[in-house]
Amino acid sequence: MLLGQTKKLLAKDGSRVCVFRAPTGSGKTIMVADFLQQLASEQLQQSYTIIWISSHDLHTQSKEKLEGYLADSVYTFSLLEEVQDAAFRQNEIVFVNWHSLTQKNREGEWSNVLMRENENDRNLPTFVRNTKQEGREIILIVDESHYHYWSDQSQELVNDVIAPKLTLEVSATPTIEPSPSDVATGVAGYVVVLYDDVVAEGMIKSDIVINKKIGQYKDLRNSADEAIIDASITKQVELVNLYKQESTLVNPLLLIQLPSSSQSTSALDRSKLEFVETYLSDNHNITVENGKLAIWLSERKENLENITLNDNDVQVLVFKQAIALGWDCPRAQILVMFREIKSPTFEIQTVGRILRMPEAKHYDTQELNGAFVYTNLGKIKIAKDDDSQKFFNVYSSHREQTYKPIDLSSVFISRTDYGDLTLSFRKLFFEEANKRFGITKADIGKAAYDKADKDLELHLDELTNPVIADAIIQSIDGATDVVGDVIEFPVPEADLKYKFELFAKVTSLPYAPVRSHTKIQQAIYDWFDNFLGYRGQSRAEIQRVIVCSDVNQTIFNEIIQTAKNRFEELRKIEQEAKRRIKEYVWNVPAVDYFNENFEEVALPNYVMSPCYLGRTRSNPEKAFEAVLGASDKIAWWYKNRESREAYLAIPYEHPDGSTRAFYPDYVVQMKDGSIGLYDTKSGVTATSEETIAKSDALQAYIAKVKRLHGGIVVGDKTGTYVFTGKKYNSDVTSAGWERLNI
Repeated sequence: MLLGQTKKLLAKDGSRVCVFRAPTGSGKTIMVADFLQQLASEQLQQSYTIIWISSHDLHTQSKEKLEGYLADSVYTFSLLEEVQDAAFRQNEIVFVNWHSLTQKNREGEWSNVLMRENENDRNLPTFVRNTKQEGREIILIVDESHYHYWSDQSQELVNDVIAPKLTLEVSATPTIEPSPSDVATGVAGYVVVLYDDVVAEGMIKSDIVINKKIGQYKDLRNSADEAIIDASITKQVELVNLYKQESTLVNPLLLIQLPSSSQSTSALDRSKLEFVETYLSDNHNITVENGKLAIWLSERKENLENITLNDNDVQVLVFKQAIALGWDCPRAQILVMFREIKSPTFEIQTVGRILRMPEAKHYDTQELNGAFVYTNLGKIKIAKDDDSQKFFNVYSSHREQTYKPIDLSSVFISRTDYGDLTLSFRKLFFEEANKRFGITKADIGKAAYDKADKDLELHLDELTNPVIADAIIQSIDGATDVVGDVIEFPVPEADLKYKFELFAKVTSLPYAPVRSHTKIQQAIYDWFDNFLGYRGQSRAEIQRVIVCSDVNQTIFNEIIQTAKNRFEELRKIEQEAKRRIKEYVWNVPAVDYFNENFEEVALPNYVMSPCYLGRTRSNPEKAFEAVLGASDKIAWWYKNRESREAYLAIPYEHPDGSTRAFYPDYVVQMKDGSIGLYDTKSGVTATSEETIAKSDALQAYIAKVKRLHGGIVVGDKTGTYVFTGKKYNSDVTSAGWERLNI
């Protein structure tokens, strides 16, 4: 998607902006590197140089990463101060320290010598000017664009000095988000990587727990600062032992962030640092001298060599807020934050350095998949963005001690398919289109155009909108022809774009149109560019070929359908290769964590204490919970959750043919020892094909174990019913349905 939007923006006149939003810890640099690799393989009309700007000295880290990822590519890599030629070369990636370039002196002049005129004429303005004079445009990649990018000096640097053809803003929390209208019309681009998807792939932690078991340390120490350090060290020791049980060489790192927001080390920071060093030495034998403590401050750096390696011996790193940006240490898992930090608001970016998974996968032991924050703040606020609200957990609930294991079989299936066309479709479309018109590799250009023109209407006089004029209705007594002249009108470009997108959306079905129609549009554009010689022409000319000819629409619809049929077979192979299904024995979690999307509810018989349930849960769920709470037949009940290994899941075959995980809403143990599995439905969800598939899988699962019962639950005015038959149907008056009796 990033490649497709970028290509469209590069084809537009003027300077364009594309925002790439991906969660902290998701591997944004890797994703951008993959994008650059794809971009290099495209036959672009223009040649480009890429300027990569990062804050502070992170540009050197970015350079090292990209050199590794793109070692075999066409790209060359240079720091700005290393550039030897008078201009940037084609496919050269130049890395720049954003912070150093944008500084000005009291007279308002650029401070950095690379921004000023000099005897050697070696400065960024000159490099840029010479590059453009040689016919190359500039793509500007702004890493962590929410930092510094919107200052007056930064905007002056971008607009007046670099003036890029395209600016790619990369951030977990971008300052601006283009409007849907701007994206739809190609004024700007916006690509989002969802936090849930990155978690599901095992790249980052599944949740963030704040002050876990901090109450145990209340009476042991005299101060809150001592308590949070003790709690964090205890958690670290626990994690070390759990990693050993997983037979993996990971030494989880504890980060202690000094409190002041200034970049330099303040008196407050020095006081806190002295306290931390003394306390760690006296109480936990963690010191700089024995190699277990590292310090990262502007004026002091200790034990930092190889600290990012998973098996490094350093246990604790004391640092300032400034290094949090872009620092990559996946083994960092615990963060201590002190009261003096001004903002009590927690957001994903705040704890970004402890979100990465050390081996880019989730572990069997759920505790290893979490990140832990300890703070002495008296009140905590969670930022309003969806990611922060979802993943910061401030409440914990513990399983009742009377619980006895029920040992149900469960699965966890990594999500590898989103029901959309992928880039693989493009190649298949090319093959089917060329086959349809008899085009071979030797036919590129006019020869290919002539072959396609035999079947397609490609000339402007063929591509108009016929409108009848001066019509006379000869009869109104039934169907009849209307006699009149026909006048051919050109179709406005705005209509072309709308109708072309509509054609792509319709032909993308049954794949998700919102994620698939751009693949079809781009495949059509690229085929016309690469084979029929349309490269350099307006996209509107290709849109006109499709929109203004019923003949062409019919032909391309046939090509697309054939390519989709082939893609479906390829997709199944790709899915099978990527699918990861893990089977395990499930029990109610011993402890679970909840965020502000949940509320504490007082309902009897719940197996965990306190009982936290979703604030936005449905009315059918609330009604069923009331039944559970009032029943005298129930020993306990549990509200199941989704998408984590901690929750009960049953495999089922989705209507699209893929294997997915079904998480029943409720697990209920009766006083007679039997166990009920129930899933509430209402309205259209009760009749969907997906519910049919889930019900059939649930009943097959229940049939394997004698002590199990349950099914899909639906309520109406006459009562609450459960389906227990083998083949689901939504009519509660038919066979297989019975009144709920629990």
